[in-house]
Amino acid sequence: MFPMLLSAQIPDVKIPSTIEKYFHMNRKGPELVSAEVFNHHQSGRTIKLKIIASRSNSGKDLAFAFAAAAAIANMADRPIELLWVVMDVNFKGSETTVALAPANCTIDAIILKNTETEKWWKDCLQFP
Repeated sequence: MFPMLLSAQIPDVKIPSTIEKYFHMNRKGPELVSAEVFNHHQSGRTIKLKIIASRSNSGKDLAFAFAAAAAIANMADRPIELLWVVMDVNFKGSETTVALAPANCTIDAIILKNTETEKWWKDCLQFP
């Protein structure tokens, strides 16, 4: 008998709803506005999240959004190359923050814990 190996593979059509469930499980996380998967003309397959963060926790909320996207990208049916988060803060006068990170670097740091989060923040995260 061969041992059965189970691996969760999430198809593209289910990625947005799976991310939505991930956000709903953590009631203290940011508000998810939208989630989508698309083919970016330069970066390849991309998961894009739009969130509304708390003014006092915007850094943690941004990290939470990347953790959610990385967890789902790690289980995606087809490889994801880029994670993209658009964050608005629930405070009048705050500007929108756009952050990008390669999926493999984010999965390695946040999901697999092979890299320190501070190193990921410094080396992988980009604010274009």
